[in-house]
Amino acid sequence: MTERLYYDDAYLWKFEAEVTAAREGRKAGTWEIALNRSAFYPTSGGQPFDTGCLRFEGGEACVTDVEVDREGEVWHTTDRMIPAGAHVNGEIDGERRTDHMEQHGGEHMIAGALWEKLGGVTIGLHLGAEDSSIDADLPEGRTHLTEEEIRLLEDTVNARIRADAPIRCWFPTAEELETLPLRKKPTVSEHIRVVAMGDFEMVACGGTHPASTGRIGLVKITSVIPAKGKARITFVCGGRAVRLFQTYMRSADKAGAALSCPVEKLSRAASDLKGRLAEAERKARVFETADILRKIQAAETAEDLPGITLAALTMEETDAKATAAAVSDYIAGKGKLLLLATGERLTFARSADVRIDMNGLIKRVGRGGGRPDMASGAGIPECVGVARKILMHEYRG
Repeated sequence: MTERLYYDDAYLWKFEAEVTAAREGRKAGTWEIALNRSAFYPTSGGQPFDTGCLRFEGGEACVTDVEVDREGEVWHTTDRMIPAGAHVNGEIDGERRTDHMEQHGGEHMIAGALWEKLGGVTIGLHLGAEDSSIDADLPEGRTHLTEEEIRLLEDTVNARIRADAPIRCWFPTAEELETLPLRKKPTVSEHIRVVAMGDFEMVACGGTHPASTGRIGLVKITSVIPAKGKARITFVCGGRAVRLFQTYMRSADKAGAALSCPVEKLSRAASDLKGRLAEAERKARVFETADILRKIQAAETAEDLPGITLAALTMEETDAKATAAAVSDYIAGKGKLLLLATGERLTFARSADVRIDMNGLIKRVGRGGGRPDMASGAGIPECVGVARKILMHEYRG
């Protein structure tokens, strides 16, 4: 069984060890190395593995994955073979480890505040490359949090971070474990490790954590959405939260400059702009609708179709809503039949008094369908000419 050095010192970036076993990896060109002692964290509990390198007399091997088996042996996936018995100097990627500790520590803080303030119970943790998330059971089966509740959690957690409370990790005796006020029951029955943060969070956990809450830096909840009947709370902590804030501020500053307003008034300015844009689009659509209708009317021909005026034409692609409005206006009259191609979109329509099936006609020349009085679909402009020939052949008086 590998001695796991990170249990005693989560900031141990370098260590010495002996190779106890080596084997070919599951992926071609990789090997799996076991050590008598290691500071590399193996994937478990929702926290990803550490990366880094193992230096030995024959060179240097990159560690690209770390796993632990049922016997407690930690296996390091490397890009080079290291023979059993070799002495190695290990070095983990401290920046990656620090990031994981910030996210994991922040998760504990959010989970503790969620339980204390809202009665929510966390189900699991996922530390992703960009953000992290927990799934939570909320009272009454809720799957959302209000803006006020999210603000309550963030304010509670960040106040506790600023207090820089100590974080302690240890293996209590069975007798001591019985007396500890754990937030929830441990998921294992042996070798139970407890993490305590100040006097506000205590839970069983085998992961790596900062030495104090202050080292978490900052916590920001980015979303709360339903997920498999739970509330999925997505968040960023530490350096990730700082980078997110920087991104938001740069974007807000640029948007404020573009709209000639301070950042705090961006929401109102954006809402006003959206309203003005919608009104401008509505007015433009009125003009485009009228233009399309004029083109349809100009294409009318006196074909030998009893009681029917036919308009068959092709146009460049137009606004879909404007086209639909123009078509509706055209067939509102009596005896109107329209075969229209706008780009690759077909629209076949008729007045209520015309007894020709547009749904059946469009299926004969293109892809699509609809109602007997109006059908739409896809096809080439030449489909209009084909449909016209069908009408002349089958419905000419």
